[in-house]
Amino acid sequence: MIEATPGEPYDGGSIKSLLSVEANMRKRRRMIQACLGLGEAVVTLPGFPRLGAPGPYTEPALPTHGLLLQSQFLPDGLISTHERYGTIHDNMNARRGGRPCKVKIPIYRDENTPWPWKESMQFPHQNHAQEDDARQHHDNAAENFIYGDSMAFGPSFCGLQVTIQARNLREARYLHDQLCPLGPIIMALSAASPFFRGFLTDTDVRWNQAASAVDDRTTNELRSNTIKPLGLHARWSSTAMYISDDPRLRPVYNPSEIKADAAIKQYLQHHSSMDALLASHYANILTRDPIALTKNELRSYESLDLFEILHSAVWPHVDFKLPSKTGAAGWRVEFRPLEVQLTDFENAAFALFVALLARAILHYDLNFYIPIEKVAENMERAHTRNAVRKQKFFFRVKVERTTSDGNPEPEEEYALMTTTEIMNGSPNLQGSNGQSFPGLLPLVQSYILEVFGDVPEEARQRIDKYLDVIRKRATGEMLTPASWMRQFVQRHQDYSKDSFISERVCYDLMKVVQALGQGSIDPAELFSVSAQVDEK
Repeated sequence: MIEATPGEPYDGGSIKSLLSVEANMRKRRRMIQACLGLGEAVVTLPGFPRLGAPGPYTEPALPTHGLLLQSQFLPDGLISTHERYGTIHDNMNARRGGRPCKVKIPIYRDENTPWPWKESMQFPHQNHAQEDDARQHHDNAAENFIYGDSMAFGPSFCGLQVTIQARNLREARYLHDQLCPLGPIIMALSAASPFFRGFLTDTDVRWNQAASAVDDRTTNELRSNTIKPLGLHARWSSTAMYISDDPRLRPVYNPSEIKADAAIKQYLQHHSSMDALLASHYANILTRDPIALTKNELRSYESLDLFEILHSAVWPHVDFKLPSKTGAAGWRVEFRPLEVQLTDFENAAFALFVALLARAILHYDLNFYIPIEKVAENMERAHTRNAVRKQKFFFRVKVERTTSDGNPEPEEEYALMTTTEIMNGSPNLQGSNGQSFPGLLPLVQSYILEVFGDVPEEARQRIDKYLDVIRKRATGEMLTPASWMRQFVQRHQDYSKDSFISERVCYDLMKVVQALGQGSIDPAELFSVSAQVDEK
């Protein structure tokens, strides 16, 4: 897995700069490819379909059950030799206090999939992870789940992250909050993870998989608050709380009890002049143990450096980032739930959409607040297979810049909406001014007209092509990468309709993914629903 970032930030207020994103992504793809050898290719894919699959999946084949990962699925040879990665893995294992790392992903049930499903039924000589789990918990948890046993099943998978710099602290806090409810919906639109360990899954995104892989909480922390009354979230989770000083942030939108160390919160309020919300946010981070801290880092101790070490080991779906120590970067918000797409065009489309949506939020002073628990529930809804077409999400109806009529019950402020209603608007949902719910795409398009009214026609057409990806995904006219890859597997002549992805099927899929990334195949034609069959 390679992380690639632009050499310098884009200018969100410049259409020319935003339209350079795709070319910059193509350049980085070429730079990586130039470092590879014959038979090696760079692809933008959340994860290799057969990573950890029964049978060989590396060339040459590598042994599992190594001293580092101690995994029955993954060989140590897959991990970087840099000491930091091994240290993080060891420290997370140690902190769990003997609780094994366990990733459980529901398997997709096809026509010939044994049911109830256990991996040992198809591959009796491979592993007995399900049976081991059932014995440990004295239940039937073993059935119908694909198991993973290593932290490497989390950070080794890829996403698309968009970081936006705000003008000041207040704007960053506001933008953080408004992006939180959008995360699950946009994650569903970008779904690209229909596989795990060589099997088709009954989910299309990787978020919960990564969360489980890096969850270092002890058994007591998971089961009760007796030993650890903080009730910490997993390090990788949906954002725990809103933090803005916006008067529209009603206390009822945040958790009834914000989990933060009282002593740390009090210290931050008294010594750093933080308000209660911001102090709670940072107290939650500072409560956690570091997962990698060297002696040199302790010797060259600076409070900001130490904080960054703690902060960098917490991964909410929307991250609130401090200014850099040098002052080169200000307060920033990182939007993290996006799945990486198969082509630079699609990745640029989502990056452009998030950037323009953030500008529209600021321009129109929009209000997307719903209870944070509903955001977490939406994150679970987004894990449904083909969620973009089959699921509904909680979303605020009144988003325009008006004060609410008194203090209505929170349940009156939001409704269950389809993805296309949220993205494209709905005449059946009325705002406080009597107008229909506008939809996120029309808001972005209105913003472009108001702020960039003199955009050249060629640039406008390019923007429309990017936004069209979002629109067609939402309406169901265009498949998500997850749906398309699932259908590719199911249509392959070597697929036995038993949920298993063979080496031949995987190879043929990866060849098409490679061609897509190189621009040899037009994704608009390949992903068009008119050429597909509906999923069961």
